[in-house]
Amino acid sequence: MKENSLLYKIVHFRYNFVALLLIALGIIFRLVMFYQNRDLIIDEANVVRNIYERNFFGLLKPLSYEQYAPPIYLWALEINSFIFGYSEQAMRLVALLCGIGSLFLFWSLLTKVLPKNSLWLPLGLLCFAPILVRYSAEVKQYVPDAFVAIALVFAALKIDLASSSRRKFVLSWICIGSIAIWASQPSVFILASVGFYYFIQVVQQKRWDDLKALSLIALVWFAQFGLYYELILKTQINSAYLQNYHREYFLFPSPATDAEWEHNWERLKEILHNTAGYNQYSHYACIFLILIGSLSLLEKSLKLFALLAFPIVFTLIAAAASQFSLIERVVIFILPFTMILMGYGFSLIMGIGFKSVQLIVFLFGAYVLNEYNLKSLFSEKFNFQELTTGMDYIKSKGGQGKELYVDCASVDTYIYYTEIHPKKDRYSMLKGAYLFDWSDDNYKEVAQKVSTPRSFFIFTGGGSDLRNRHTDEVKQFLTQTDYYENFCYVFTFKK
Repeated sequence: MKENSLLYKIVHFRYNFVALLLIALGIIFRLVMFYQNRDLIIDEANVVRNIYERNFFGLLKPLSYEQYAPPIYLWALEINSFIFGYSEQAMRLVALLCGIGSLFLFWSLLTKVLPKNSLWLPLGLLCFAPILVRYSAEVKQYVPDAFVAIALVFAALKIDLASSSRRKFVLSWICIGSIAIWASQPSVFILASVGFYYFIQVVQQKRWDDLKALSLIALVWFAQFGLYYELILKTQINSAYLQNYHREYFLFPSPATDAEWEHNWERLKEILHNTAGYNQYSHYACIFLILIGSLSLLEKSLKLFALLAFPIVFTLIAAAASQFSLIERVVIFILPFTMILMGYGFSLIMGIGFKSVQLIVFLFGAYVLNEYNLKSLFSEKFNFQELTTGMDYIKSKGGQGKELYVDCASVDTYIYYTEIHPKKDRYSMLKGAYLFDWSDDNYKEVAQKVSTPRSFFIFTGGGSDLRNRHTDEVKQFLTQTDYYENFCYVFTFKK
C-alpha cells in the first residue's frame, strides 16, 4: 500500500483514531482518580514529611521514616510545594503528569516496534491497567519510574549509532543516562539493556571503533550509580526494616521445594496480573503471547530483543539475588515491556491467514481491555485508608486531642493532616493525641489507664492481624459504644 494513496491515509487515520481514543480514556481515568483526592496513606505522608522538613540538598541524603525516592523526583515535589503548597493534589501532580505523559510516549514507542494493526492492545493495557491508574495519583515514584523507562527505550531507538556523530552520541547518552540514574533507581536495568542494544549493533556491523564510545558512556554511568549508591542506596539497602519488608518479594534463585516454586510463581503471577488481567485464563494467554512474541522478536532482531526483553530479565535476576523487590508497585516500570512482548505475540497470531483465529484473538484482546479497567471510578470513589473521614467523625462527636489515641499505622498520616496540610487548622482540636509507636506493645496498659470519661481509638492500614490484635487488646478494658468504618476505623469507648 503506497503511503500517498487514499486507502493508506484512511487506514492510517483509523489506527490513529483508535490510539487517541484509548489515550483519551486513559487520561480520563487518571484525572478522575486524581480529582477524587483520596487521603494520603502512610508512605505518601512520610514522603511529604521529608519534603516539608528538608531543603534541596537534604533530599540528596537517605530519607527518614523508612522511605526511598530518587532525588530528581523529590526535587520536583519540592518545587511543587513552593508553587502549590502541601495539599494531596499538589504532591500528586508529578505522578499525574508522568502517568499522562507515559501514554503518549508509549504510543510513540509502539509505532516504532509494532505493526499499527496490533499496537492497540498493549497501548490499551497501559491506558487501563488499574495499578498504573492508581499510582498516577499517588505520592510515590513508581509511575515516574515507568515514564523514565519508556523514555530511555524511545531515546535508544531515536539515537542511531551509525548516523550520529561520535561526539554527539557520547554526550547525548552521558546526559540522558546521568539524569535517568538520579531520577529513577530501576533505570539501571534499562540503561544496561540500552548498552547491550548498542553493543550488539557494534558486533553485527563490526564497528569496533565505537566500542570506545560505549565504554566511556558505561564508565560515566557506573561512576554516577556508584556515587548514588554511596550517598543514598547503601544505607537503605542495609536497612533491616526494608530488608524484612521486601523479603517475601524476592525470588528463590534455585527453588528446591514445592513451596519455593509456588513462591516464585506467585511473584511472577502478580506481574502477569498487572500486565493483562485478573483471571487465570488471561494469565495463560499472557504467558503464551509473551513467549511467542519473544521468540518472534528474537528471530527478527537480536538487538531489539535485548532492548525490550532485557529490562525484565535483569529485574528478575536482581530479585533472585535479593537485590530488588518484586512487590507490585515497585515493578510497574517493567509493565510496558511485558505489554510490548505480549503485543508481538498478538501481532504474530493476527498475521495468521485464518480469519477465525484472528477473530478469537481480537475478541480476547477486546475482552481484556473491557474487564481490565476501573470503570467503577465513575460510580464510586476509590477509598483507601481515609483517615480524615474518621477524624471528621470524631469532630462531630466533640472529640478532643487529649481523648484521641492514634494507632501506629495511622500516626504519620495524622501528623500530615494536623501539622502539614494547608487546611490543618480544621483538626486543631484533635492535636495532642496519644501516638502509638511501631515498637509499642502496651495497648492494654494504655487502655487500662484511660482516665477521661470517653476515648477514641483510630487506625488505618497496618494489616488485619495487627489491627485485630490492637483493637482486641483495647476492648479488654474499654466498652465499644460506636463504630465507624470507611477504610478507616474509629472506636469510641467508655469505661
